[in-house]
Amino acid sequence: MKTVKRLIRRLVGVSSRIVPTIVFSALVVCNVAGQGSSGGQTDLAEVHGLRGAPRLAVKTNMIYNLAATPNLGVELRLGRKITFDAPFHINPWYIDKDKNSKFMFLLAQPQVRYWTCEAFNGHFFGLHGHIARYNVGGLPTNTFLPISDKMNKYRFDGHLYGGGLSYGFQWILGKRWGFEFEIGGGYARLEYDEYECVPCAVEYQTKRKNYWGVTRAGLSFMFFIF
Repeated sequence: MKTVKRLIRRLVGVSSRIVPTIVFSALVVCNVAGQGSSGGQTDLAEVHGLRGAPRLAVKTNMIYNLAATPNLGVELRLGRKITFDAPFHINPWYIDKDKNSKFMFLLAQPQVRYWTCEAFNGHFFGLHGHIARYNVGGLPTNTFLPISDKMNKYRFDGHLYGGGLSYGFQWILGKRWGFEFEIGGGYARLEYDEYECVPCAVEYQTKRKNYWGVTRAGLSFMFFIF
C-alpha cells in the first residue's frame, strides 16, 4: 500500500510539471498557426473534400491490430472544439484451446475530447472511462512478452472499470484520411476469480485490485464519413 501511495505521489508530481507545459505549448502552437488565417482555423472541409466541417469519423487502432485484437471506433463532433470518441476492442482467440490458454477480452473506452484549435485538428485533451470483461490465463512464457509465472499457471476471469485523462495529436493525411497519436493514464478497478488450475478450472478465489498507470494508448488511422 505504501508503494502505491509513493507511486501516486510521484505521478502527481511529474504531471504537475509536464501537463501545464503541454497545455501551454498546444495553445501557443494553435494561436501561432492561426495567424494570418480567418479566425485561426484550417479549412478542414476543403482539405478532406467534404461539404462542411468534419462531423463523423471511423477509426482503427494499429497497436491493438498488431496484437491480433480487432477494434473499431467512431468519433462524433459535438461542437467546434468538442468531440465524443467511442472505441471498442475484442480479442476472442484461444492461444492453445487444449491447454485453455487464452487472452480474451472485450473493452470499451468512451471519451470526451477538447481540441485546442478545432475538432479533428491538432492537439486534444480527453476524459475517458473504460469497462472490460476478460478471461486470461495459461499464457506461454517462451515469448518476447514479459509474461509472469502466475499468468502462466493461473487463469483470471472477471471485469474492470475506471477512468482517466489523455493527451493526443491528430494529423491530416489527405482527403478524408487522418492519423492520431494518443497516450493516457488513470485508474482501473479489477474484480476477478483467480483459478489455480488452468485446464480444469475447479478451485478459485475471488479477488480485487486497484491499478494506477497507463490506461489508454493509440496510433490510429481514421476515415471521415461526412
